[in-house]
Amino acid sequence: MPAGASVFVVGGRGFVGSHVVRHLVRLGFRPHVFGPDMPFDLVQDVRAAVSETIGSISDTHLLEAAMRETKPAAVVTCAAYGAGDVGLMRSGETHAEAAFAVNVDGFRHLIDIAAKAGVRRIVWTSSTVVYGPAALYGSRRVDENDAKHPRTVYGLTKHLAEEVAAFSAVRHGIDIVGLRLPLVLGPGLWYKGAAASLMALLDAAARNQRSHTMAFHDEAVDLMHVADTARAVVTALEAATVTRQIYNINGFTARSSDFVNSISKHVPDLRITRAIAPPALFFPLISDVAFRNAFAFAPDYDLHRFVAEMISAPKGHARDV
Repeated sequence: MPAGASVFVVGGRGFVGSHVVRHLVRLGFRPHVFGPDMPFDLVQDVRAAVSETIGSISDTHLLEAAMRETKPAAVVTCAAYGAGDVGLMRSGETHAEAAFAVNVDGFRHLIDIAAKAGVRRIVWTSSTVVYGPAALYGSRRVDENDAKHPRTVYGLTKHLAEEVAAFSAVRHGIDIVGLRLPLVLGPGLWYKGAAASLMALLDAAARNQRSHTMAFHDEAVDLMHVADTARAVVTALEAATVTRQIYNINGFTARSSDFVNSISKHVPDLRITRAIAPPALFFPLISDVAFRNAFAFAPDYDLHRFVAEMISAPKGHARDV
């Protein structure tokens, strides 16, 4: 992809998408952000370097017009249906029709429109929730060859989107690369999904609170700093060639007790009370070896760097961008 090229970023005002936009700007690309209006602006700091179209991925006419105007060299989509701030999985359960409209049909239309506009590569965000309950896989880490067994509407929409991507890549003769995201955390996380309890704990430490109570399980979970996620997306976007249509990506693996121990080293006076709350659905740990090997990729953040940075975040707020 040539330096200074236009990149069409669907969902670029969202949590992950805004970090992708910011990383593209740092590398000298020209992002065009497409997505719904938001109650806050997560790309405010790079506003002068981006253009934008406000609208829904379901609006095919608007998508076509924006593509014609911007003539992008590539497309990134982080779009996923969310109902307010309740998180993607809960949104899927309560608004299934909307989740299918955005995550599957909207994605399908986007691919067709991008291919018609001459785009040769699309990178998009899938999710490791396509795998289903951990008990189905034993104790080993799962990789891209393992069967998918989604048990949530959100997981089902991502499973179907992966099938749409595989079909469309052959049909249009273009690269469509999906990245299965683990639980993503970091600055700008505004919705109350599975990571909310961990982010609230980090926020309490950043604000120098005297005490904090959290309810969360203590199973090992795959996690990724949002900046590493954005870097992985752009790495796949810039690669000269790609050999797979789907990759697992990951940052580090930790338990809530690991967070507590790491935070206690930085803020020893914070009294943390933990209530162990078993997860409603526990997903398997994943192997991201294929992505690391294919792109010589290594995450910048492990647990301890992540905790240290979030606690020392500007303004003392763990959710500030």
